[in-house]
Amino acid sequence: MNLFSKIFLGIGGTAVLTGMSLKVFPQENDGLSVAKKVADKVIADTHFAFTLVPQKEVLGLQVVDFRSLRPVSGQQVYAKSKLTAINDTVLSFGLSYAGQISIWINSKPVYDGENSVVKIPKEISYNRFTFNQRFSAGLKKGDNEIVIRYTAVEPRLPVVFLMPATKEGDLDAAARFSSGIKEESQNTSWMLLGPFNKMRQLNMQARLPDYLMEGTGVLNWVKSPQRFIPELETPATAAYQRDPYTDWHYSHGAMVWSIMALDTDGKYSAFAKQYIDFTLQQIPYFVYQYNSLFAWRGSYHRIFRRTMLDDTGAPILPFAEWLLREKNAAVKELVMPIANYVANEQHRLKDGTFCRPEPVEFTVWADDLFMGVPFLLQMAEITGDRKYYDDASIQVVNFRKYLLNSATGLYKHAWFNDKRQQSAAYWGRANGWVAWANAELLAKLPRKHPAYKQVLRNFRQEMKALIAYQDKNGFWHQVLDRPDSYEETSCTALFTIALARGVREGWLSAAYKKNAHAGWEAVKTKIDENGVVYGICQGTDIGYNQEFYMKRKTINNDPRGMGAVITAGIEISKLRK
Repeated sequence: MNLFSKIFLGIGGTAVLTGMSLKVFPQENDGLSVAKKVADKVIADTHFAFTLVPQKEVLGLQVVDFRSLRPVSGQQVYAKSKLTAINDTVLSFGLSYAGQISIWINSKPVYDGENSVVKIPKEISYNRFTFNQRFSAGLKKGDNEIVIRYTAVEPRLPVVFLMPATKEGDLDAAARFSSGIKEESQNTSWMLLGPFNKMRQLNMQARLPDYLMEGTGVLNWVKSPQRFIPELETPATAAYQRDPYTDWHYSHGAMVWSIMALDTDGKYSAFAKQYIDFTLQQIPYFVYQYNSLFAWRGSYHRIFRRTMLDDTGAPILPFAEWLLREKNAAVKELVMPIANYVANEQHRLKDGTFCRPEPVEFTVWADDLFMGVPFLLQMAEITGDRKYYDDASIQVVNFRKYLLNSATGLYKHAWFNDKRQQSAAYWGRANGWVAWANAELLAKLPRKHPAYKQVLRNFRQEMKALIAYQDKNGFWHQVLDRPDSYEETSCTALFTIALARGVREGWLSAAYKKNAHAGWEAVKTKIDENGVVYGICQGTDIGYNQEFYMKRKTINNDPRGMGAVITAGIEISKLRK
């Protein structure tokens, strides 16, 4: 018996349809037309264009950029800012730089050091950064003056990165930076002075001068020049205004991938090709913006952050799909490094299960099954390498091990590996991501693969459990076992995908057909005549109680549900043929 045979031996079982009595809906073939109407609205709301916006500080991470002062080796420059503390406190700071620096807070020295190499902060999870080093300093309640003296050492980068940070690398909100200058908008909280020779050092025990006479010249306090950076446009008429559909995002990847499935050489594939080509054209500039201008929340930043499956496995789906359709060197150049990240750099538990360092280290998120598995299956086709099938299968089996509650047959949103416990709620979309990922694996995994039979058994058990929580009107709820939570569109669409494909492929009995149709009829009630989809839960972190999920807002045409709605329509149309 080989390793996979051992891993994938499980308890067998035959799915038996249970649950409430559901109305049998008419069998007209409207799934495809509705899916196209939704896709048409997405296309109309997508602009392949930019507008210029002022670059601003983001995430509380201070970028003290002396480059505009052009200091040469041995010259010194100063920076000052105001740090306002909520209470008297001792604050820990993350710090990265290359060169020599000294830092004072309220005229008291708190740091002095030298680094030969700068470790530019890396965002290892949402809003969490790594730094060269750390130091701590006391702050009084209210305003505190902080001053940095930097001595240039060419060719080192004359930029200092500083953030009040918890030990995990998150922003500590106990204090806030500002320049102290009254103005409507500021691109930086820091005033800069210099450069001048090292022999002339400011007296840090006295009030800093308002200007300096340097030989026959004058040095004034200045700010780094205000840059105006390109930002992807969202048209004013778009139903969804929070982010442009052209940006790199896991939900956009799933959405465009779904639109591609509407045809092979018509307007929907043409839209996908335009999306792909436009993205590829922007990469040379935006890698500069991210790595040199430190626009950590600028357009396309997730391509270069590349520290989670949200940044990699799901956004790349339409690109990998295009590579399956035709050889394209530029597409391959983007796809292969992301495949390497997913295979070799993505956070995992010791047994290889995908995980994240948030909200605590080694947390398994149900969402990540879809964020990773479909792309692994694409890579198996692209490369012919069986290891991708093996990895996808291990993820499906292990996610079930960690997240499934055997009493309900449902998946919890997360597994906290440090505490060896599951999270609080059966969030609908989390279970939906699992269902779609499992349906993708069954569709593409070779039937002779050692995992296939167990994956099929698990899928049948999952579908059997889910239909018991389907409302009589066809919907599933935001919290699956809480009928007092709202009817949620994206999870209903996701379960419809799995059920419809399951019946069509013979993985499920024909009795499940009415559950799939009921789900689709429910989804249709949330789509208006313009193709706008209502009732999609907004992006959702791991909640520590059910009420967190029940209070989440819904957003029209949120891309987190658009791919599911389009694919559900496609699957229903195939089921009815």
